Amino acid sequence: MFKLSAKVNKETFKLAMKECVKKAWIWDNKENFTNAVKWKKDRILEIDADANFDDENEFSESAESIDIFSAYLNIDSLDENEKEEFLIRWNSAWDSETGFDPELFAGETIEDGNAFGDKVREYFDMKNIIANDKRANKKITVNLDELKFFEAEQKTKKLLDEDNCEYIYEAAFSYDDEKIRTRCDVLKIKENKHVEIIEAKATTKVKAEHFFDLMYQVFVLEKCGFIVDDICIAKINSDYVMNSDLIITAKTFGDQAKEFINQFGKIKYEEIEEFVKSDFEVKYDNNSIEVELEKLVALDYLTYGTNAKRPTLKDELKMFREKFDLDQIFITLSNYLKIKPENGEIPEFIHNKKCTLNYNKDRAGNWDHGFNHEQYDNCYHVMNWFDKNEPGFWNIGKFKRALKSHVIRNSKSPYFKDYESLFEPSIVLNNKGESFFEKNRIARRMFEVYDLKKQYPDDESKWRIIDFDNIEWINNLLSVYKEYPIYMYDFETAKWAIPRFNLVNTYYQTPFQYSIDVIVDENYDYNKPETMYHYSFLSNEQNTDPRIKFIENFIKDSFKHGPGIYVAYNKSFEQGVLRKLAMMFPKYAKPLAYIIQNTVDLMDFFTSDTKGTGRPAFLIYHPYFKGSYSIKKTQPSLDPSFSYNDLVINKGDKASETFRKFVDGRIPKAAWDLKVKEGMLKYCDRDTLAMVVILKKVKELMEDYNGKN
Repeated sequence: MFKLSAKVNKETFKLAMKECVKKAWIWDNKENFTNAVKWKKDRILEIDADANFDDENEFSESAESIDIFSAYLNIDSLDENEKEEFLIRWNSAWDSETGFDPELFAGETIEDGNAFGDKVREYFDMKNIIANDKRANKKITVNLDELKFFEAEQKTKKLLDEDNCEYIYEAAFSYDDEKIRTRCDVLKIKENKHVEIIEAKATTKVKAEHFFDLMYQVFVLEKCGFIVDDICIAKINSDYVMNSDLIITAKTFGDQAKEFINQFGKIKYEEIEEFVKSDFEVKYDNNSIEVELEKLVALDYLTYGTNAKRPTLKDELKMFREKFDLDQIFITLSNYLKIKPENGEIPEFIHNKKCTLNYNKDRAGNWDHGFNHEQYDNCYHVMNWFDKNEPGFWNIGKFKRALKSHVIRNSKSPYFKDYESLFEPSIVLNNKGESFFEKNRIARRMFEVYDLKKQYPDDESKWRIIDFDNIEWINNLLSVYKEYPIYMYDFETAKWAIPRFNLVNTYYQTPFQYSIDVIVDENYDYNKPETMYHYSFLSNEQNTDPRIKFIENFIKDSFKHGPGIYVAYNKSFEQGVLRKLAMMFPKYAKPLAYIIQNTVDLMDFFTSDTKGTGRPAFLIYHPYFKGSYSIKKTQPSLDPSFSYNDLVINKGDKASETFRKFVDGRIPKAAWDLKVKEGMLKYCDRDTLAMVVILKKVKELMEDYNGKN
């Protein structure tokens, strides 16, 4: 007989199935989480419970990882308003009927999920109205969203008995004294206890966690005696562009924008000179903003992945159950969740080297335990404590966290300081008996610089910050900056799941702010603003498309000193924003294309280009980078006198969320003008000034090198 020893909520189940039972245990309830915080503070365990990025290769300058665990640990560093806002969301999240979801804790994610959920309900309301026009027995739709779980469960039973309902939104079901319980975003009612489950996700593709979400719902409903005929994800159609005749024929919206720009070929300044010098004005779009539900909402019945022949979600679930016993999985997970710390002692299973209950598919689509590999100790979610701020194996970019965990667990020390070489016998080898670092240039470069710092702690000139073996690469990159003017530019963007303005698609990166620092000769000094020119823009209008005045001001400011070299940090982001602007506002495409074509990437001094030119990573590397090439690490390392610490708004995600609140009316205009606007301008301005700092410091390093050689 199926009987659970402890409650298994949906979010806990998803975490355990996709990632790790230890992570699931920590986030299952406040008591467990509080214990985990204490063990981390006491330096007993290192917990990587909600890191979003596998490695620095996934870094985007415009998007910050939201580390909730670390945020909670550092809550006392927040100002009173931020702390109060954090705790309100924090306590509310723990009261969720389905369990605490770390990913949904971030503000924008919740808002987007709720907004799309509303649109999905409108979509099925519309489907029901159309169906009613063709049938004699009219059906209704009922939304139970406002009801508490018990009330919703009773109402669900009543509606099912009455047999006149087509769709129930937030239908509630439970089994085994509510040890498992779920609510279905959309439940389609059929005859004889047959149903279909539609899960609404504010995403453009089906993900692994969505599959496990539906798996849980199917399991609960089957225990309650229902037959689930089909399951699907109601997702956002990324090809839908609000109030536009544009048809996405390329793979993505971004790919189509690239094709649009490529059609111009190489643009000469003479082609755009007259236009950019004119006093042009970009007109506002006066068309009403109205979402077309049939174009926005897409029902996806296929499982996650990229294989064109991938099975349906229903067939995927069938294949999973043919190999694994779901009853036993729930019982096993329940037994883990039953475990409570006695006298503050850490439960034994927390020390497991593998992620129990983690399930994944291989490349052929066959199911197995995701970390069921004997040669590696793969769990990186919970490990014995080590200091992540101390340079070591954990900081190595483009090195999977599962392998980092294995090396740290099985080597003498996690820190570089305890080794004379990366090839010491005390460092574990890979499953082929070879060093993990033989072909890992990033690791070798990081270790080389750190080792020299260890030998000469007070003489930075001996740290080999410049990669002497690749001087030609550095000279080639620097040669671009010999021409003036140099326009250093940076954007801030905001995005919405539901298109917020005309001529945008879902999660369109909407630019609302820029900063430009213009270097006109070699006598520039970032400590003396008068040696450069500075231009900035910030949209200050609510319920108004910020791109209109952005385009107008950006083009004018970008040619104030004639054509030049344009510099971004992580240029693929800024170029992507400009390409989409050009495609959606073709009248201004050529000057935007000129900027795109003449933009270079300041980040090239730090990142590799293994698929293109072959440029190696970290031509410039300072030990304080700690393996990162984020501007938040590179600039302060090269010149600690400049940082973001004095700013009220000091991260890109915070700027984006703040502007979004303003546009949506959650920050009053008066408060924006009085308190917020100045902080927004200072943050974006600091980014371009940081870029000037980096260029100046790289040039100084090379001048010092050339003077000695």
